[in-house]
This record gives sequence, C-alpha cells and structure tokens, in this order.
Amino acid sequence: MSDERPSPDSSTQVLRDSLGEIRQSLDALADHLQRLEAAPAGLPPTPGVTPADSPPADTPDARDALSVGQEILAIPSSGLEPAQVFSLAIDRVARLLSADRAMLFVWEPDGSRLVARAGRGFRRDDLETISIKAGDGLVGQAFQDEQILRSSIGAVSVAGDPFLALFPVRDAVAVPIRAAGHAAGVLYAGRRAPRPAFSEQEVLLLLVIADRVGTALAHRQFVETMGGHISRLRDLEVFLGQVLVGQEMEDMLSRACEVACRVAGVRVAALGVPAGSAGLSLVAASGLPAGALSSWRADTGYGLTGEMFATHRPVLCRDIQSRDGCENDVLREAGLRACLVVPVRLRHQTVGALYLADPEAREFTPDEVASVQVLASLLALGMENNRLYGEVRTAFEGMASAQDQLVQTEKARAVGAMAGGIANEFNNLLAIVLGKTQLMLTRTPEGPVREGLAAVEEAAWRAADIVRRLQGFATTSMDDGTGPVDLAAVVQDAVLLTRALWKDEAEARGAPIEVVTDVDRVPPVEGQAAALREAVMNLILNAVDAMPRGGRLGLTLRRVDAGVELHVSDGGEGMPEDVRRRVFDPFFTTRAPHRTGLGLSVVHGVVTRHRGSVRVRSEHGGGTTVTLWFPAAPGHAVESRTHVMPAMPEGLEMPAMPVMEDPPEDEIRTAATVSILVLEDEEHIRTMLVEALSGAGHRVESATDGLTGLAHFQGGAFDVVLTDLSLPECSGLDVARSVKRMRPKTPVVLITGWGHVLDPERLRDSGVDLMLVKPFRLERLLSVVGDALRLRPIV
Repeated sequence: MSDERPSPDSSTQVLRDSLGEIRQSLDALADHLQRLEAAPAGLPPTPGVTPADSPPADTPDARDALSVGQEILAIPSSGLEPAQVFSLAIDRVARLLSADRAMLFVWEPDGSRLVARAGRGFRRDDLETISIKAGDGLVGQAFQDEQILRSSIGAVSVAGDPFLALFPVRDAVAVPIRAAGHAAGVLYAGRRAPRPAFSEQEVLLLLVIADRVGTALAHRQFVETMGGHISRLRDLEVFLGQVLVGQEMEDMLSRACEVACRVAGVRVAALGVPAGSAGLSLVAASGLPAGALSSWRADTGYGLTGEMFATHRPVLCRDIQSRDGCENDVLREAGLRACLVVPVRLRHQTVGALYLADPEAREFTPDEVASVQVLASLLALGMENNRLYGEVRTAFEGMASAQDQLVQTEKARAVGAMAGGIANEFNNLLAIVLGKTQLMLTRTPEGPVREGLAAVEEAAWRAADIVRRLQGFATTSMDDGTGPVDLAAVVQDAVLLTRALWKDEAEARGAPIEVVTDVDRVPPVEGQAAALREAVMNLILNAVDAMPRGGRLGLTLRRVDAGVELHVSDGGEGMPEDVRRRVFDPFFTTRAPHRTGLGLSVVHGVVTRHRGSVRVRSEHGGGTTVTLWFPAAPGHAVESRTHVMPAMPEGLEMPAMPVMEDPPEDEIRTAATVSILVLEDEEHIRTMLVEALSGAGHRVESATDGLTGLAHFQGGAFDVVLTDLSLPECSGLDVARSVKRMRPKTPVVLITGWGHVLDPERLRDSGVDLMLVKPFRLERLLSVVGDALRLRPIV
C-alpha cells in the first residue's frame, strides 16, 4: 500500500469519478423503475420467476429512485469527522439494503490490519476488538484484491473465514472503499434472515455508498495532507528566520534537530559533521541520550552513511535492523529501525549528514523526505551564515578595538602637536627671558635687583624643564616595551588605523584610494611596536596626501637576508630631485599649512633607532616609493642569499652630534675676537644673541631669514654661522648645506628647541656641526661658539 499523499488535482478527479458513478447508478435505478411501471396489468409472470422470487415491496426496485439517491448524497464528503461519516454510511446500508449486519472497516497502516470503525447488528465490544488482516476471509480478500466479493450459505467455509465464523449470515457482500486511487477500507453488508440474495442493484447501491465514504476519506486525507504541509512550512519558516538572524551555532543546530523530528514525524534526529579520520561526529541531537553526543561516530564509507556520501542523495530504510550490510551501523547499534539520512550540502560539497530515525519500522513519505531536504538546505545556509557572521563579528570587534586605538592615537597625536607647538613657542620666549636676564645680571651689582633677576632666571629654568617634559608628548622614543615585533601585524594595524582618517574624505571628493597589500611571512624585528606603527602610519598618510585625485597605495613586505624590507608606494605626481633630497628635513613640507613637515623626520628617526635604513625613490609624474629596511630580531635572522645590505644614509658612521653640558662659571672662557653670522627670525632672540656675542668681543652680523643671511655670508668673511632651524624662505638645514657648499670649513651651529628629537646623523649629513638647544645660558652660547672655532682647521 502506498503512502503517497493526494494532490489537490487527484482529489478533485476522485470526486468527479464518484459523482459520475452515482449518476450512473441513479440512471440505472430510474430505468429499472420505468420498465416496471410500463408492464401491462394482468400480464403473466415472467417465465422462470415464481412469485416467491419476486422482489419484496421494500426493496430498492420498488422504491422511488430519486429518494434513494438523495439519501445516499446526504452523506457529506466534507465537513464531518470520519466517525460521523462512517455512522451515516452504516445507517444507509442497513435501511436501504435491509442488511441486519453491516460494518465499515478502515485500513490502519501502522498495524497492517483492517479495523472496524462503525457497525450495525454487532455488540459494542465487538467493534472494539474486531480486526482483519489483508487477504483473510471475505473482507480481507476484498481489500487485498480491491474487488467486490459475495458470499452465500455454503459458499465460504467457516474455517476459512474467522469473521463469518463468529458472525454467521446467510448472504454477505464486501465492497472495497477506495480513496485517492487506493483501497482504504471495506464496506460489509450481511443478512441473517432467510431472504433473497443481494441483487445487482443492491450491490450497486452498496458500491455507491462505499464510494461516498471513499470520497470523504480522500477529502480527509487531503485536508490532513494540506495541514501537514502547512505545519511543515511554518516550522521551516520559523527556522529560516532563526537562520538569518545569526543565532549561536549550538542553539541553531539543536533547533534544526527539533524541527527535523516534527517535519518527518520521528522521535530521533541528529546532525553529524566531518571529524577528520574519525568519520562523522555528532554536534547536535534531539531524542538521544546526552552521552550519545560524545560517543557517537559514523564511518563515511560504511552503512547508510557511506551510501549517502557515495550518492550525495537521501537514503531511506524502512527497518535497518533487517537490512543486510548494516550490521555495524551506528543507527542499528542504537536500536533504531526506520532511518532516513539526508546530506547537508554547501557549494556542491557534503558538509554533514542529518539523521532521522524511529524505534519502529515505517516508511517515509515523499513529502517528509522533501521537507527534510529543504531543512538540510536551510541548515547549510545557517551554518555558512553563522561562519560569516562570526567573521564579521570578529572583524567588527577588531574594528572597534582599532577604533579605540585610533582614538587614543589621535589623542596622543593631538596632544603631541599641541605640546610641540607650545614647547617651540615657550622655548623661544624662555630663550628671550633667560638671555635678557643673564645680560642684566652681568651689569647689575649685588642687591635686591640682582636677587630678583636671579629669581626670574631660576623660574625660567624651571619652566624650561616643564617644556622639555611637554616635548615628550610630541616625540616617539624607544623607551620600555621593546622586543620582537611582528612587522606584518604592524603594517595591517597601520592600514586599519589610517583608513578611518582618509577614506570618507577621499570618497566624498570622488577620489577613492585603492589599498593593495602584499605581505609575506617575515621574521620579527627588534624594537617597539608603537614606534614602528607610527612610522608606517606617517608613510601611509604621506602617500595618501600625494594622491589628491585618488589612486593606488601599495604596501609590500618581503624577507631579505638578515632582515625585512617594507615598500610603501603611491601613484601620485612624484617629486623633483631637489625636493626628494629634503624630505627628511624637520618642518620641511610642500603641503603647508596642513602639514607640519615632521612626519618623515619621525620616520627617519624611528628607523635609525631601530638600526635600519630608509630610501626614497621618486620621479616627477611617476609616483614615489619609500623603502624601509630593518634587521631581524636576534635568533630570527633569515638565511643569507647573497644580498647587498641597503645603503645607509651618508654620514651614518659619524659620531652623534655633541650637545655638551654647561661648564662651571669659573671655567667660562671668552674666545678670541671672531666674525659671527647670526640668522634668527625672532627679533628678541636675535638681539639677545647679537648683544651677548658682541659683549664677548666678537664681531656679529645678523639676518632675519635664510636667503638674506646667505647673501651676507657670500659677501663677507665669517668664522662661525649660527642659524635657527625654522626660518622664513629656507630652513636652517638649507642654510647649513649652502654654507658647506660655499665654504666647507666654516662651522655651522644649529639653534633649535627640538634638539633631543632631531637625528644627529641626519643633521651632520646636512652640514650642521653643533647644536644649541633653546633655552640656553649665555655661558653655553659662548662655550658652543668656542667649540665651533676649535673645529676649524689650524692654518
């Protein structure tokens, strides 16, 4: 017997067929009555028919055919419970066919028997106990063969039909009840009283009633089928909603097993996923003991699981306990019988198996299998969504962490910029205060005024100490926390942190930046991650600034022998040679006032402190590439492969720029009269320098900007040049380079408030011989001038 559920079209067709059969029956009855009415009165009886054989007055032949049809059609095909329809059918059989025994049997697939559902002429206890196997006796045979069977006295042996043996009759008819194209039960009618056998018309009426019952059963099956479909769809719809909202994986898998039990009508559902060479392991289950999750294993090459993996299709088994080749199957060992294994597939690959099972043997309907397949597809989608959701959540958490880090970095950057600006201005002011105070002290006798000036001087030096501490916010140093650093992680962090600074602005102006990273596995470098990250961020921001119309930003990290190389390239306009040579000069920038000109100076300082090197390759109109090289951390150096070390900046081997301590007052000495050129744009500092040096017996000339000062130098003869770092027109480093080009032997002293920040080797490479850090004592000024004079060659 098939378990296939009726479709709406098949149910409609069954109803049409039933109505057609009823119409034919009514037409036959009407025709028979018309022939009886047309027979002339007093005609002799029909030959061969005795009066005793004439049909009784209460048979259907003698009744109005229309009323009979109406009574049969009064049995509704929908709207009533099956028990009510059965009761109405038995009532019609008993009254219309004068049957003193009538019973309606319905097939129960679970028990594989015909079970009595309604009857007339039987005790109530009989109805509750009677059941007949298919093929047993008159009723069982009629069901099995799906044919009308009749029995009269002596036609059926009592021993061959236990039902008739218990409930004997003189005449019996069993008509199969068909629903949705298959036998669904049997309608039985019997007569115990000595009466004529059931006529063909009576059998036809019984068939019509059975058809009416079959139509009601088909409709009921259709309603139940539709209800099952709706219930499954609701379960799947709810599960789909849970799949799409990003539930926790464990909860989603458990929910999938619960839904599987409902849509397939089973007691056990489990999900297995690949566990390496161990086959499949359970990750979720419903209806299994808690310990089964840890101990359950399935071989992907054996039993139902192996068949499913071989075909990638659902595998059904009515009773695995009796199936050959599944002796060691885990489902069989668990004591289960009916089994369904459905593949969970994602991107044309089987990523798991959904097991459904029952302790009793049963068939799985096509609707159940299809529903579980849909569930398996949703489950695969949920597993993939969960994976993607996890990646997005991890990325979001990383972004949140990076955002916090960016906020802190920007705070530090803002504080640093503010502190740097304040420190520079305060250094200039303190240089004036201290210079003027010290000049006044040299001219003031002992007394209250001198004591007041000394107090001012002491306060100014305390302020200078505070300024030096402020400058700590504006520098990146190699303090605590040094150790092996993963440069690949530093690059990734720098890209992430800087993207927030330029991405929105670049897209708003229609100039998007494409960031392309090519990062190899490289050995760690020794140093401080924060300092290295700051250097890479400065390079990235410099590259972005170089591409106002958008372009491609590339970061490439490669292993080289004994170290690591990072290339940062942009697709900007590039720069001419004279600009390229000055890119590491402090405060030099071609994008003022938006940039301070300290970014690449910081990069150079960080790289130098990490014992590395930096190179710049640029062509006007062809973009720029900055290459950083760092040595690998001890114990992590790459094996040598005949590589030439990157060239260090010229002058890197020279000793550090001397910044000497102030000599004791009793050791202050005044150098012989010399000619000194002073370049300082701050008027009060310039006049203080000129006054102090002139007071020491030197001949002093001054200028307020670099170009004017170089003109003085070119037209005169000077023994020493003192220049401020930040000058109009050109910087102090430009002045130093120009002085060295014109007169290489002339010493150059750089005056700056950033002495502890600037790279001594870079200053030496620019032509600076000594530094004078603001604020300074007059004694220190004269001492530095004396040191500068000693640097001149003896003639």
